[in-house]
Amino acid sequence: METTAGKIEELRNLIRKYDAAYYGRGESLVADQEYDALYNELLKLEKAHPEYASADSPTMRVGSDLTKEFPKVPHSVPMMSIDNTYSEEDLQEWVERLQRSLPGQNLSFVGELKVDGVAASLIFENGKLLRAVTRGNGTIGDEVTANVRTIKSIPLKVDYSSLFEVRGEAYMTFQAFTKLNENYIESGQKPMQNPRNTTAGTLKLQDSHEVSRRNLSFAAYSLLDEKHGRSHFENLQFLSESGFPTVKHSSLLHSKEDVLAYCRKWEKERHQLPFPVDGVVIKVDSFSQQKDLGTTAKAPRWVIAYKYQPESAITQVEKIEANVGRTGVVTPIARLSPVFLAGTTIKNATLHNYDEIVRLGVREGDYVQIEKGGEIIPKVVKVLTEKRIPGSQIFQPPSNCPSCGSLLGKLEGEVALRCFNRSCPDQLKASLEHFVSRSAMDIRHIGPSLVEHLLQWGLVKNVADLYELTFDKLTGLERMGNKSAANVIESIEKSKYNSLDKLLHGLGIRMIGAQSAKILAYHVADISDLYEMPPESLEKIDTIGSAMAHSIRMYFDREENRTLTERLRSLGVNVKGTSAPVEGKLSGKTFVLTGTLAHFTREKASEEIEARGGKVSGSVSRKTDFVLAGEDAGSKLEKAHSLGVTVIDEVEFERMLQ
Repeated sequence: METTAGKIEELRNLIRKYDAAYYGRGESLVADQEYDALYNELLKLEKAHPEYASADSPTMRVGSDLTKEFPKVPHSVPMMSIDNTYSEEDLQEWVERLQRSLPGQNLSFVGELKVDGVAASLIFENGKLLRAVTRGNGTIGDEVTANVRTIKSIPLKVDYSSLFEVRGEAYMTFQAFTKLNENYIESGQKPMQNPRNTTAGTLKLQDSHEVSRRNLSFAAYSLLDEKHGRSHFENLQFLSESGFPTVKHSSLLHSKEDVLAYCRKWEKERHQLPFPVDGVVIKVDSFSQQKDLGTTAKAPRWVIAYKYQPESAITQVEKIEANVGRTGVVTPIARLSPVFLAGTTIKNATLHNYDEIVRLGVREGDYVQIEKGGEIIPKVVKVLTEKRIPGSQIFQPPSNCPSCGSLLGKLEGEVALRCFNRSCPDQLKASLEHFVSRSAMDIRHIGPSLVEHLLQWGLVKNVADLYELTFDKLTGLERMGNKSAANVIESIEKSKYNSLDKLLHGLGIRMIGAQSAKILAYHVADISDLYEMPPESLEKIDTIGSAMAHSIRMYFDREENRTLTERLRSLGVNVKGTSAPVEGKLSGKTFVLTGTLAHFTREKASEEIEARGGKVSGSVSRKTDFVLAGEDAGSKLEKAHSLGVTVIDEVEFERMLQ
């Protein structure tokens, strides 16, 4: 007769087998219903017999309780950065340089897709996952074992008893990313920007239940153990046979021509892939040749990344329309003939402002070049005047608001057209969406669709009206069930206890973002302190410049705004100031963040700075102490150089945090 322990182990092994086939090779060996039945049977047995609990059980992937911190762990072998290039000429020169360094030897390479995710190291002992560590600064990383256990494609147990280390890339597929953003939008939260940043933020979440729900993937690209082959490609094969998912479409390359052909092939075909790729990695295959070539102080000589340039496409501007934002700014949007670019069909592109239309000379009917740098919002970069349709008219900016019909104007020193009607429907809708967003009052379960319904039914006319919504009012709305209504009311009640900076940001004061709101909240005991604070006093607050002080003064000089905040107070919303900033090693230092960071979201980097007493500003000035520059840093980096402000990279930033 089979024992309970034996049955549990049998179920675990069977589920591991199915997981390895499905997540590692894309093969479904069993129907979903049968898999679920086996999984649920295992769950019930483990719950009934906790004495047989095991950390490597497939059921452990659903996530554990909150993790309060991520311990720093040194890497046994540094996770060095690798050199990169955007130039085929540089790539050819790299191959030729290696051939000169190893005269008379035949060089073979391995081409791998450069998955756009977060590098991580997995340490196994006695066949079980012992520890997972992020790359960090290359020498020391953060232990994220509980979160990595939730990644279904990683085997928690392997048939290999020695201590060994697997390195690879945690990433998010486009399907998982789209699903996550759909959920965010539905619940009224701001969608994530791109899969890479989302992956980085997900690995540092304190709740591994949430990590599990985000459905990360993993691709192994290195095994720190040469017992299983004399080459990198043989090691990849061993990893795959051991149940690890490896980078798909890796290939052996035997010449410079093979290397170039591989790079060109995937530059054309990368958008057919289900996961983000920003280039390819070329490695010398032979371990002995890798050792002979050695490393520089920064990177191995035997590997290089060939990164792809931002893609562009040609399409036609069908119409130029106007979008009214929450502050009244009217932004022109180019409606385009649909064109496929960077893996998606593009129908719209931003034109930023009407001065930009004049600079570009764009007209309705023009053919334009659009670019999607950084996989974010496409922009018009060039007008193909030689293809212009005869008789096309110079575009005239609107004189009236497209939403409410009010006359448009400009603030002194600004190029943006604005609608100054505070009752403008589009402004009100955008203001409410901003107020409930995650970075502001974080009122879950209120999304754009519900905001629109609330406005249509006249249930809200400003943000304070949200706090007078009742269960009965909500259930009277179309497609609003009892459970949904209860969730909305619960989220609204919870938001009353937010810190003052959340409210200040949510009010939508022009030029006051999340970081400026935090700094303001540190310097007042109550929101009413801002009602009469003169501009010169506001300017004494670090990072608050004259323009921001003027904007704050203009906002609170309006009687209707003071009435609104006092009404929020009477409805139970917290309006008391935040406690003074903590003292720490970064006390008195002001940082500005620019570009994309590899191992931090901007929100997380800001939290790390503030936790050590520092401040984060949204703009560079002579008061700025450090500019933290990531990839694709823009005008803030240029301004830092012009003002002589110290610029640091992510490695230096991580040293400052230690």
